[in-house]
Formats: sequence, C-alpha cells, structure tokens
Amino acid sequence: MRTPAWALAKSIRLDLDEFGSAFADAWSRIESRFLKLECRQAYRELEASASQAAYERGDIEAACTLLRQEAEADRPLYEDVRRRGIEYARVRLVQEPLTDYLAYELLSYRIRADMGESIEVVVCDAALRLPDEHHFDFLLFNRHTTLIHDYGVRKVGLQTGGWLTHEPEVIATLEQTITTLHRSAVPLQTYLASIRPGRSEHGPLPI
Repeated sequence: MRTPAWALAKSIRLDLDEFGSAFADAWSRIESRFLKLECRQAYRELEASASQAAYERGDIEAACTLLRQEAEADRPLYEDVRRRGIEYARVRLVQEPLTDYLAYELLSYRIRADMGESIEVVVCDAALRLPDEHHFDFLLFNRHTTLIHDYGVRKVGLQTGGWLTHEPEVIATLEQTITTLHRSAVPLQTYLASIRPGRSEHGPLPI
C-alpha cells in the first residue's frame, strides 16, 4: 500500500540522503519527545547489513555479534536521550506467526533494549493488512516535525527515502495514532517472555 494522501499533505519529498539529513536537523531541535512507529512485518535492510545476511544464512551467533556492533553506533544517541531527558519510544506492530524478518529484528530489539531504548509491542490480528490507511512507519519529533518513511509498495520494504511534514493536522493525527497504540502496547521484555516455540513462520525463535 502507498502512504495515504492525507498524510502527505504539504509534505516535502526526500531521497534517502535527504531523509538522513532531515532526521539530524529535527533531532537537534527536539525538546522532550521522540516517537517511532514500525508497521511492516518484513524489511530489506541496507545492502551493507552484514547482520541480516548472517541471520539469513543461519549463523545466529554472528548475527548477534554484528547487531551489537551496529547498536554501538547509536550509543551516542541513547546517551543524548538520557542526558536531555527525552521521552524516546519505539512502538512495534507485530502479527503472528512472526516472519523470519521479525525474528531477526527481535534479536536487535533485545540488544537495544539492554542499552536503554524503550521498545513496546502491539500484537495485531494476523488478518490486518499492514501498512494501512492509518498505520505506517513514521518518526514524530515533539509536535513540530514528522518524517514518514517510503518503503515502496512491495511486501518486503526497502526504504528509498520519505517525506518531511510540519503540517499540524497531520502531526496531530499521527500523534493520536501512536498514543492509542501505546495504551495497548506491552514492554518488549514482556512480549519476549510470552513467545513460545512455533510462533514464527519456521518454528522456534532464536531469542
């Protein structure tokens, strides 16, 4: 599904490099809150993602080592969050049985949660087609900036850029969406403790 037109009102189209620059600029101006919503059940990481390649060839130990190295690159961001007292939360929509990608991503989440990132999980009906008109990937910086990801229309998302918006009505709607999801979310560790063998597409999860 394409990102709905209502969310792109008065937005600016960004390529991948511009998206990164817009993130850095918005982060420098953040005051108290950063929220992230993730909806797709499968993504293709950047071609340089050695951890995903290791996971896909079945080398879980190497994947975890590489994921820790990748997470270390974000340690300054986590330290900045703590120093500035920013409310930082990632809300992840999950459908079961888990895709292989989500099993891989949960490895990354556990590592990042140990580093202090707040990650929450909302389990959705498997029949729900994500993303949809109201649930798609975005970043919310306070109430002044939103970055919306563009992962194309394929089932497995590969980011090609996104959109930047300061439109108050769009930001208010997205804020309401993630606030509502937050009410039904559980902490990552609570969700991990609930996972049983057979709840992924191909059997037990390596987490």
